[in-house]
Amino acid sequence: MDKIILKEAGFLCNVGVSAEERRKKQEIFIDVELFLDTKKAAKTDDLKYTVNYSEVYDTIKNIVERKKYKLIETISQDIAENILNKFNAEKVLVNIQKPKLKNKNLKYAAVEILREKNG
Repeated sequence: MDKIILKEAGFLCNVGVSAEERRKKQEIFIDVELFLDTKKAAKTDDLKYTVNYSEVYDTIKNIVERKKYKLIETISQDIAENILNKFNAEKVLVNIQKPKLKNKNLKYAAVEILREKNG
């Protein structure tokens, strides 16, 4: 199975367990891997047989910026569900890193989920 990969897409969003933390937008970074068959796209050089990664980015941006979240797990799930419903991917891997933490000994905290269309 082939993959389309988007790496380190940066967004500002309201995320955090406490209301104080959600009050101000924080930077997060998102990696997404879409698993699909790209052979026909490669043979025909036609975008209609693959996934337009600009549209994937726009979908993620809309999700991340539309509401306040407590958990990056919830953001990950929303992204995975939307990608599987909207695009021709069989499964998707979503990784979200949150670098601005109260604990300065950590570079970032992250969540990674793998979801399948029929799973």
